[in-house]
Amino acid sequence: MKNYVYFIIILVAISLAGVTLYEKSHAQKVIYVVSMTPDEMSAALKNGSISGFISWEPQSAKTVAEGYGRYLVNSQDIWKNHPSCGLAISEYLLKDEDTVRALVWVHVKSTRFVNDPANREKVLKYGSEFTGVDHEASAAAINNTVYMEFPDMGETKKVVGILDKAGALKKSPVEMGYNDVDDFLSSIILDRYYKEIGKRLEEEPDWTPPAVNGSLRFGYIDGNIHYLAVYVAQKEGYFERVGLIPDKNIKFLKFRNGLAITNAFSHREVDVATLGMSQIFRYDINDNGKVYIINGMNSGGTSLVVRADSNIGSIDDLSGSTIATPGFGSVQDVIMRKMFEGFEIKTV
Repeated sequence: MKNYVYFIIILVAISLAGVTLYEKSHAQKVIYVVSMTPDEMSAALKNGSISGFISWEPQSAKTVAEGYGRYLVNSQDIWKNHPSCGLAISEYLLKDEDTVRALVWVHVKSTRFVNDPANREKVLKYGSEFTGVDHEASAAAINNTVYMEFPDMGETKKVVGILDKAGALKKSPVEMGYNDVDDFLSSIILDRYYKEIGKRLEEEPDWTPPAVNGSLRFGYIDGNIHYLAVYVAQKEGYFERVGLIPDKNIKFLKFRNGLAITNAFSHREVDVATLGMSQIFRYDINDNGKVYIINGMNSGGTSLVVRADSNIGSIDDLSGSTIATPGFGSVQDVIMRKMFEGFEIKTV
C-alpha cells in the first residue's frame, strides 16, 4: 500500500513537471515586430537586420524572384477565406445609390474577369503592368491571392476580435452602442447592392446599369496586387460602360497606405477607395469615420517571407527573431497575430 502511494505521488509530480515545462516552453516563444515600408522590408531582409517580413503582394514575390527571399507561409495557409481589403465609399456618396450600384457592378464584372481561366494570360500581363514586376513575380503574386466579390462575414468577425485583443481599438462595438460585433459589421458592410447586382447578372449576364452622372475620386494603394481588379476594370472598359471615364469624371489617386486613405476620407479628398478591412474598422471605431464597405477585394495575397539561405523551416523556428510588418493594426499585422498565435508579440 505504501509503495502504491509513493507511485501515485511520483506520477503526479512527473505530470506537474511536464505541465510546468510545457508552459515554460510555451511562454518562451516570442517574436519581435518592427514597422517598415515594403521597400524597407526587402532591404532589411537582404542585409540581415530582420529574419523575415509579412507584406502584401507583389513585394513578397519580387523578393523571392530576386533570389534572397523564400516563402514560408501564405496567409491562406493559416486562415482560410480571411478578409483582406474592401471597396469602401464615403458617407455622402451613399446618398447616390445609382453610383454605388455602378461601382459594385464594375467590381463584380472585373473580379469575374480576373477569376476566369480563359483570361489568365491577359490577367498576368495586367498584373505585371499594374505592379511593375516581371511576369514570373506577377504570376506568383496572383497565385497567392484570392480575388473575391464579397467578404466572408464569419471570418471578418474574427478581425474585430484580433484588433480588440491587440489593443488596436479604443472601444468595443458594444461600448459604441451596437448590440454585438455582428450588429457593428452589418452597419458598416452593406450587402444589399451586391445581392441586387448579383441577382440581376444571374438573370441577364450582359446587363449593365444605367450610366451615372457626376464625378468621382477613387483612391488606392499603388502597385498592391490586391487591387488588380481596379486596374483590370480600367483596361477592360468596365468604368466607361457605366459612364465613368478615366481622367474625365473619375480620377484615380495613388496612396502609400491605408492610413493615408482614411485621412483623405476625413478631409473629403476621396469618394471611394480600396483599402484594408482592419484599417476601415479602426477608422470607424477610433476616429468616428463614416465609410461603408460595398464589396470585398481579396483574401490571401499576404505572405511571410524569410531569407532564402536561412534554416528556418517553420513559424516556431522564428522564436526570438525580428520580423517586419507595414504597421500596427494593418491587415498584415492582424494576419501576423493569427500566424503567431501562442507567441508573445513584442513591438520594437
